[in-house]
Amino acid sequence: MFEAILIGNQPKIFDGAHPVNLRAVRNQFDKERATAAEVEAAIRDTIRFTVSDQTDAGIDRITDGRIRWDDPATPLAAAHDGFAIGGLIRYFDNNVYYRRPVITGPIKFVRSAAAEDFRFLKSCTDRPLMASVCGPFSLARFCQNEHYQDDGSLLADCAQLVRRELSALADAGAEWVQLDEPFLGFAPERIKEAVAAIRDAVDGVRVKTLVYSYFCSLKTVIDPLWALPVTAIGADCATHPENFALLCGGPSNKGRCFGLLDARTTRLEPAGRIGLQLERLIDQGAGQWPVCFVSPSAALEFLPYENAVRKMKRLTEAVRHVRQPAAQAD
Repeated sequence: MFEAILIGNQPKIFDGAHPVNLRAVRNQFDKERATAAEVEAAIRDTIRFTVSDQTDAGIDRITDGRIRWDDPATPLAAAHDGFAIGGLIRYFDNNVYYRRPVITGPIKFVRSAAAEDFRFLKSCTDRPLMASVCGPFSLARFCQNEHYQDDGSLLADCAQLVRRELSALADAGAEWVQLDEPFLGFAPERIKEAVAAIRDAVDGVRVKTLVYSYFCSLKTVIDPLWALPVTAIGADCATHPENFALLCGGPSNKGRCFGLLDARTTRLEPAGRIGLQLERLIDQGAGQWPVCFVSPSAALEFLPYENAVRKMKRLTEAVRHVRQPAAQAD
């Protein structure tokens, strides 16, 4: 019934548990003390390590940890025409920053930013997988627009870019793709435009899609989201508990993803509390939904490595505990 998954970026620094520190190698590259080949080797080694961590923790669908990506938008922008990489800007209200992409010309697909890492991920494990890419509405919001005269044209081109990424991931063998859409709840006045862009990106693609939003409440935007031609809708239910009830509503033909563990605090949630939430989902009819994912509220990269691993294990412990009675009943 439940599948434990991860959202977005996973830690790139392993607190001495691993001989490769990707950020240190990248810093050496910036100082011309490491080669591009050494950076690439460190990326792949780090992907292998995060795959091992997820497997050991019991995560049901393994990701590449988005190890190559420092944020949802910049590597996507760097792979395609129409973007330049700008200066640092704060990433929501976290104590981290990202280099904001600047849209300087027409957005055109060049090469997939995600497919090659997904192919490498497939070579690392035979477990079920989950790919991820930034959704079109949030891609536009992450960027500074210095080219498009109207938002409609900008969103249309962002939607086509994401659609091409989804097609490339399908060609690489992806079954599921998580679309990052953190800005949905921050712009309720633009939800019709957002939904139209997401629809253009996903309608008819050859992958199952999970639209996931974090750091915000979906209270004012949830109803239009249910009409999207996506497989599942998900949200941060840890810092915005109202999202739990919102996701329990809606049509039974849509899957859900409940972000139950707070990805922005080192405090570990009591196992009993997570178990009670899963039992509530059973009472709400989770067995009737196409899929019910449970996850951290957002990317675990915000946490120190050891805390991130503890969060993974707490999540899967709760899922296994709820699964056991069902298995016994069978």
